[in-house]
Amino acid sequence: MLIHGRNKQKLADSEAQLKALNTGSVYSYLADLTQVSQLAEQILAEHQHFDVLINNSGVFKTPVSQTAAGLDLRFVVNTLAPYLLTQLLMPIFDTQSRVVNLSSAAQDSVDFAALRGEKPLEAMLAYAQSKLAITIWSKHMAEQANSPVVIAVNPFAPAANMSCN
Repeated sequence: MLIHGRNKQKLADSEAQLKALNTGSVYSYLADLTQVSQLAEQILAEHQHFDVLINNSGVFKTPVSQTAAGLDLRFVVNTLAPYLLTQLLMPIFDTQSRVVNLSSAAQDSVDFAALRGEKPLEAMLAYAQSKLAITIWSKHMAEQANSPVVIAVNPFAPAANMSCN
């Protein structure tokens, strides 16, 4: 089992809890989701196959809403980072693998100017747009030949409405 976190202590606590449950080997990776390429490189160097990837990132309110490159931080963390991580890990997926992306009931049409960092959004609108965007790319990726099974899950939706494919 691989786990990832950006807080060293929380990651260590989670790893200890999983090991106490005798879940088998636990590998933990400390990285901020602005470091996706490095995280993927490390995983690819240490593992040959991935059964399930669960992308559960979600920034709602943050004191700094733009990255150094001027992009909306909520889009980067909630949408772009999971997409990039999934794409970079494709070599160790097969058609039986699963990618589960946590979405949200809070969804709104994507404003591409905001996605590119050309216009600011208030927290709720940015979060809602980023969660619709992850649902959209999940559906698109699920339709590709030879891809893993890809679904977007709204953890608060009735079970009948959870999958996007």
